[in-house]
Parts: sequence; structure tokens; C-alpha cells
Amino acid sequence: AGKTIAEQVDLALQGKFVPFAVNVSATEATETVRPFLPLGEKLGTLFAGLCGELPDAIEIEFAGEIGGYDNKITELSVVKGLLVRDTQQPISFVNALNVAKERGIRIRSRNTTTSFDYLNTIKIEGGGHSIAGTVVGLKGDHRIVMVDAHTVDVPPSEHMIVLRNDDRPGVIGRVGTILGENGINISEMNVGRSKGGLGALMVISTQNPVPVEVGQQLIDADGVTECSIIELPRVE
Repeated sequence: AGKTIAEQVDLALQGKFVPFAVNVSATEATETVRPFLPLGEKLGTLFAGLCGELPDAIEIEFAGEIGGYDNKITELSVVKGLLVRDTQQPISFVNALNVAKERGIRIRSRNTTTSFDYLNTIKIEGGGHSIAGTVVGLKGDHRIVMVDAHTVDVPPSEHMIVLRNDDRPGVIGRVGTILGENGINISEMNVGRSKGGLGALMVISTQNPVPVEVGQQLIDADGVTECSIIELPRVE
């Protein structure tokens, strides 16, 4: 009993889910759902970065095999990620939904066992933005598979840039040049196209933070229409 209590205190101090906690509005994290808790938090933070200001209504979808399980704890992970950037108070599994409610944000979650391209996905939508991710491979790697209706395939990282751009030659090179001239090294880049001819979208991971002034240079670049700079807290 003492060992179990010590382990649960350690989890609580790390901000992770504590099984059997009486003040958490979720009862369990099954072995199937557990690998998706850190992914949900990362996706929530990335979605908040895309939006700039969180919309009043946010929908979370759990699709595929995980859609057949209770995802209340996974929902709490997503909400934690949504709120972590824009509040000074600590956000935990205990207070996440209450803080969202206090801020006038309506959270709606739904489960579906139907998933088309991946065995499991978590998708967040609201305010004209959307993001989806999954867990792949034996090591449980996290992947972002959709951003704003554009198909992509890139791992979440600490420093990220999401750019909307015209789908024409020269734009990718122009973006790379701006980052290179400012000493920012690209570690990953993925270009996604929409099915509806809405242009292209770049998701870029960098080895170092992107200053605000560099973000402005990217926005001002010919062919770039939108730019979001996202700093992702480390989530184990």
C-alpha cells in the first residue's frame, strides 16, 4: 500500500493521471487508451497555437479502436494541452474542465470506431481550425496526420511552424532561406495539400525557437498567407 501511494504521489507531482484519484472526473486509463494521453495533450497545445485564441466551442473525436473505450481521461489530457499556454495557473486532470468552463469554452467529445487511414486517431476541431494525430509503431511514436484539412505526416516537436501558402514553385525555398538567414535549423518539414484546392500547408520542426520577428518575416514573404509559431512543452 505504501509503495502504491508513493507511486501515485509521484504521478501527481509530474502532472500525470493518478489512478483512483477521487477528485478526477475519470475512473480509468486502460492499456489501449494510456499511450494516447501524452499525444492528446500535445495535440491540444498545438491546436491552441494554431488558433491563437481558443474558440468558444471545441469538438474532440476519438476514432478507431480507442473509440470503443471510455475516453474521459483522454479528453482531460486534450483539455490540459488546450489551456496550458494561456493561463498562469497550473492545469491538471483535476481542474482542466472547470478552467475551460470558467473561460466559457464548451468541450464536446465523441467516440467512433470508424477510422479510415489509421488504426486510431484523435482529432480536435473548432474556430475554423483542426488537427489530428495518432500513435504508430512498436515504440508508440506520435505523428501529426492532419492540420486544417491538409494531410501531413510529421512528429510533434518542441519548436514548430505551421504555414499556409500558395501552391506554386519557389515558396518552400523562400521559407527555407528566411529561416537559414536567421540561423534557424530545420529538423523536419512536411508539405500537405488539401483535397479542395485550398492551397498548401507547411509543417516545420526547428532545432531552436523561432523569434517573433522571424515569424513576421515569414508572414511577409511572397506566397505565404498565414503563419503560426508554436512552442510545445515537453510531455513525457
